[in-house]
Amino acid sequence: MSAVAEDTVPSLSVPQLQATRSRQNWVLDPFQDALFVIVAPLLVVALGIFAFKRYGAVEATSLIIVTHIVMTVAHHLPTFVRIYGDIDLFKRFKWSFVLGPTIPLAFSIGVLTYINVHGYPVEYFLYLYIMLVLWDPWHFLRQHYGFTRIYDRNNAAPKSLASGMDWWLSATWFVYIMLASGAWLPELLHDLYTSANVPIALSVTAAAIERAATFMRIAAVGMTAIYAGYLLWCRRQGYFVSVAKVVLLAMTFGAMYLAYTPNAWIQNWAPGWTFKVGFAVIGIVHMTQYLAIVWRYNRSLAQSAERSRAGVFRSWHAKGGIALGAAYVAVCLFYGEIVTTRHDNRLLMSVLLAVGFTSTLMHYYFDGFIWKVRHRQNRDALALDARDTEPKQKVEPADAMSWWSSAKQATAGKMIARQVLYFGVPMALLTAGAVTAWNAPQTNYLQQMYKAQSLSQQGLHGDAEAAARSAYAAMNSRLPFARKMTELEPTSAREAELAFLIYNQSMYEHMVMPQLSGQHPDAVAIAAHRESVRSAVHLMADALDRGMSLSHSGREKMSAADAHAVLESWRRQIQ
Repeated sequence: MSAVAEDTVPSLSVPQLQATRSRQNWVLDPFQDALFVIVAPLLVVALGIFAFKRYGAVEATSLIIVTHIVMTVAHHLPTFVRIYGDIDLFKRFKWSFVLGPTIPLAFSIGVLTYINVHGYPVEYFLYLYIMLVLWDPWHFLRQHYGFTRIYDRNNAAPKSLASGMDWWLSATWFVYIMLASGAWLPELLHDLYTSANVPIALSVTAAAIERAATFMRIAAVGMTAIYAGYLLWCRRQGYFVSVAKVVLLAMTFGAMYLAYTPNAWIQNWAPGWTFKVGFAVIGIVHMTQYLAIVWRYNRSLAQSAERSRAGVFRSWHAKGGIALGAAYVAVCLFYGEIVTTRHDNRLLMSVLLAVGFTSTLMHYYFDGFIWKVRHRQNRDALALDARDTEPKQKVEPADAMSWWSSAKQATAGKMIARQVLYFGVPMALLTAGAVTAWNAPQTNYLQQMYKAQSLSQQGLHGDAEAAARSAYAAMNSRLPFARKMTELEPTSAREAELAFLIYNQSMYEHMVMPQLSGQHPDAVAIAAHRESVRSAVHLMADALDRGMSLSHSGREKMSAADAHAVLESWRRQIQ
């Protein structure tokens, strides 16, 4: 009977058997994965839009950005909990974990000590966050890519081909959207110049950024076509195609495009939406995804008496359940709230800034090597191999994919040297530029203008002239950078700032400075000033037409009504 049954069963190829037996791989379960990972980008963007409609642009922007800041630091804690709780992991990368924080923490303390001794604002320390701004997109992209590989685990296509397809599709769309945002790169260049005295912005053109964005758009669309062909090939070969992965890709980059780039949809739904808001919204998604996968990992780890640390870690995660899961999230948020809270006490703020910077840097650094899915220990804890039905053509050595065999364990001395290279060198370079910026004359041209006017009214003409010359020098120094930033990122705020700067610099150059030298403005100077006023009028009108926030340094509460009044005043001067 069994022989007859075997004869009547149609023979299937290996790929066909694999496609028949494979099931979708999940991190938690279908519902929780959809909520916290797959559909999360669209859900959080929708919540952001709701906040704009409910509270208005100003309040919603503040709420979203503060939430993002707290959750960013909050999701660092699970990294450290996992490191502490996984005995095998800690033993393998002991010196990385023990010595990794020493260089950035010691460096941060040194910088903040210097800042406090010299009486500088503690916010000057934020120049070091440029390192985090550079690392953050890569960190997010790698996490997204990791989820695609987890969901694609049961695909029998050659791993190098499957992973390459997921990577290049994700990378091309990610880079394109970051460039197309029109804000990420200009803001980074702005911070490099103002905080670390690195003048790269002056050498970059808007046309170059636009060409790069166009190239990446073509690359992304082309890669999408190639990827569609790859999926069709997988279906024809009988390989498992992960619907969850495809939906995750569409949701992630669809939400990113909507939230990051200037587009009619987001402006119609949430007037006043900016790149910073979009970046914060998608950042919140990154946190929910991370909290989900670490909870899954630690829950599974707690079942192993050999690998998990006994005590609170094992008992907490072994029990699990909704209540403990909620408590886990609450503890993480509490950590984020403590580290990101602002205080008037300089010493306390210095400590929190140092801890926050080190926490973020270590999160990025540790995640770079503890989450490799190719490591057997990660697959075990995420139960990937248990659900992996791909036929094995050969049996690999037991430790072939273990992190114990992936690299030699470094000594404490070598690890310190490596940390100095990884962290010390870039921090030192940024600090060298920052110190030159701190020690340069900090002249606010608006303050000097008001000071000159006040001194003149008091009859202190010599002091008034000195303040006026200081204001004029500051304007001339600021003008090239302001023009460049308006070219790279033509927002309402930047155009309004440049309009005021052009007007005031022209007024001083053609009217005030000649009078200080005992001369009267001639016809040529008057004509030149009128031309500058026309440029200022054009910029301010354009800033108003964009409908974005006009607030900028020196005029933080500027409204559209204020801008209209200034605009009418300038127009009367050129009639």
